[in-house]
Amino acid sequence: MHYGRFMPELLHMRIGVITNTDTFIPFVYALVSQQISVHIYFSPSPDDFVNQKISAFAQQININVTQEKNPADLYSWLIKHNFDVCFMLGYKHLIRLDKLKTCPTPLFNIHFGTLPAYRGSTPVFWQLKHGQKIGVAIHKVSEKFDDGPIYWLKETDIQPHFNYEIANQVLGQICVEGVFYILSLLLNKMPLPVISGIGSRAYQQRPALKDVSIDWQQMPAAEICNLIRACNPWNKGALSIFNQQEVKLMDAQVINTVVSANTAPGTIINDENSLHITCCDGNVLNINMLFFSGFYLPAYQAKVFGFVKGQRLC
Repeated sequence: MHYGRFMPELLHMRIGVITNTDTFIPFVYALVSQQISVHIYFSPSPDDFVNQKISAFAQQININVTQEKNPADLYSWLIKHNFDVCFMLGYKHLIRLDKLKTCPTPLFNIHFGTLPAYRGSTPVFWQLKHGQKIGVAIHKVSEKFDDGPIYWLKETDIQPHFNYEIANQVLGQICVEGVFYILSLLLNKMPLPVISGIGSRAYQQRPALKDVSIDWQQMPAAEICNLIRACNPWNKGALSIFNQQEVKLMDAQVINTVVSANTAPGTIINDENSLHITCCDGNVLNINMLFFSGFYLPAYQAKVFGFVKGQRLC
């Protein structure tokens, strides 16, 4: 990876990073590549693979990682190190600023969603589901989640190959620019201009069952494709029902084909090599991969399990 010219003026900065996700890796790698001193405060993820990945990354680039044992440890860590600046990414606990009155470190949160429209813990899901641009915002930490003044924001279009995981990786790369923008202003003792953000103020809750389920009677083909992207891989796809069993669609694209006007939405009209399923707007989805009965099922083998022409998903 290349992150631009060497910036010796940043050499003496000491930066803290508070996180519980591996999406911080690109911007921390960028900082370390500039020979900046970085210290990580890591709240362990429920995903052991993420924890192993972060441990290996820290060893590879030789940076210090403090693992959280109690949320109260964060305050002593911040006060002890007295960083020039600290960034948060993905940390699940609300910061009690009243406990940091003696700590002058500026605290910024990196939020993988446009603000104020996509406040909440799963903004990438909702941006993909709604078929809108995905974005990153950096704002000052306040007494509420995702609620402080916004200093930097950038959006990018959703590409056809994006899913939930890829979108997070893309945003992890994009936020590098924002981090260096903030650092440059602080280093030069320049004010941080507040921007208005994008969209109306909202707080998006964690996805419930209805939010990850396909409604064949109401959802057009493009909307179903958006939902599948938003649910893959973390939910193994968007949920539907087939013969009273759960099935998850993991990949779909809209195709041009002729459909009888009286064909009900959710009907399989082709079962060769892939599944073609009708939608309420008259379009057809080409399905290549399913998750069914606890295993991944390529659509070209779905016929063996009853996914045949004339059957319906609901």
